[in-house]
Amino acid sequence: MKKIALLSVFCFLLLTLNSSAQYKIAVDIEGYDNDTLILGYQVGKTTYIAKTVYSKNEKGVFVFEGEEPLLGGLYSVLIKPDNKFFQFIISSDEEQKDLQLSTKITTNPAAELSGNLKIKNSPDNDVFTEYKNFLGRMRQKSQKLSEKRKKAQEKKDSVELDKVNIEFAGLDKEVEDYQSQLLVKYPDYLSPKIINGSKQPVVPKEIKDRNEIFQYYKLHFFDNFDWADERMIRTPILMDKMDTYIEKLTLQTVDSVAKACEYLIDKALEFKNKKVFQFVAVQLLNQYAKQDVVCMDGVYVTIAQKYYCTGMAYWLDSAKVEKICEDAQRMAPLRCGKNAPEARLKNINDSSYVSLYSIRKPFVAVYFWDPTCGNCTKMTKKLVPVYNKWKDKGFEIYGVCSKPWSEVDVCRKKVTDEKMDWINTTDEPYPLAWVKKYYDLRSNPFIYLLNEDKEIIYKRLSAEQLDQILEREFKRRDELEKIKN
Repeated sequence: MKKIALLSVFCFLLLTLNSSAQYKIAVDIEGYDNDTLILGYQVGKTTYIAKTVYSKNEKGVFVFEGEEPLLGGLYSVLIKPDNKFFQFIISSDEEQKDLQLSTKITTNPAAELSGNLKIKNSPDNDVFTEYKNFLGRMRQKSQKLSEKRKKAQEKKDSVELDKVNIEFAGLDKEVEDYQSQLLVKYPDYLSPKIINGSKQPVVPKEIKDRNEIFQYYKLHFFDNFDWADERMIRTPILMDKMDTYIEKLTLQTVDSVAKACEYLIDKALEFKNKKVFQFVAVQLLNQYAKQDVVCMDGVYVTIAQKYYCTGMAYWLDSAKVEKICEDAQRMAPLRCGKNAPEARLKNINDSSYVSLYSIRKPFVAVYFWDPTCGNCTKMTKKLVPVYNKWKDKGFEIYGVCSKPWSEVDVCRKKVTDEKMDWINTTDEPYPLAWVKKYYDLRSNPFIYLLNEDKEIIYKRLSAEQLDQILEREFKRRDELEKIKN
């Protein structure tokens, strides 16, 4: 059968099933006539196939079984042809030997598969089911209180409104106490850890300042999460919280995001679960290895150099670690905030050497292009009006044609045809090749934007992005000048 999602090579060890006991899961779905049923398991937000069966037994029941137990986590049973599913918990080896699931298909399979689900021989799932029933009862009480509050507001009855608000607070306290008691009663079950791990921090009422509220919330965001329990990586909870912490609770600058990633990986290390550490380190490295956001490749460098290049990536062989570290070492000097490498190449018009660092302008774009490259032509056509728009304000382009000096006429023709009136350079194969190496040029076109100190402030830009950045930056400079004057 086709996989639901591709497995990252780095995550392979996380998904390996390795113990000595057996598992047997019987699934009875009333009204399901297809002969195929899929057992899926969760890693982060992705579902993978653990087992597929293609027929029912003599009792009309699908049976998933194997010689080795399934790792604890969140599992799914998917029906064909639309992969509609219901979920359940695998908590420990003991409850996998005779797990019985039953449900039925009605007019709305997506909802009713879960709504009609019954699970036998799994105390952990029993706890989770009872919790859902408890929430249902609390929801009914909340709805009644909402109606009372609405009437009190309409009548402007402040006494009744205060009473309702106190009752609401009581409901919240009842839910919080129920959740906390689950961990006390069932410390080894997975369901209480899923429930409590999903909780949001409650900011004390005495904290009023918005910034202090935010800081408290961020500081306590993982208070209820069990970093030591490996089963949590096989639920979406940890990945959801990691995403929220980085994307919603962290300033989106390369330094801030890098520090947030370090915080998360260090948290995993603190609780000494190797698999949780592996999961967090792998997810974050992979995420920023393919990052398209300008400058965020610096996060990859930070993670690689701190955790992979120091011998901590036990799950990878030396060749893979070496490749990651080579990439990080190559990228490190080109992170935003670093000084750009010097370039001293020949001006294609008069053969005079032009130093990048000799250009005294507030902003300089280093533009690598090739006259035979179609994408370069598209980029250039968009870049020319951007240059003409901002050149008198203090913007220059240091163009590097990728053809060697022996083919400089090809560069010159393209410059004339496209009206590329900025500084255009090339040189003999060396130092031209060295400049490309220092700038880690993998493909054309490519734009770095530097400030007046020749620090890299943006890279991998489109012409449209460059225009927007220059508009913002020159506007900011103009406002500062007005303040000074």
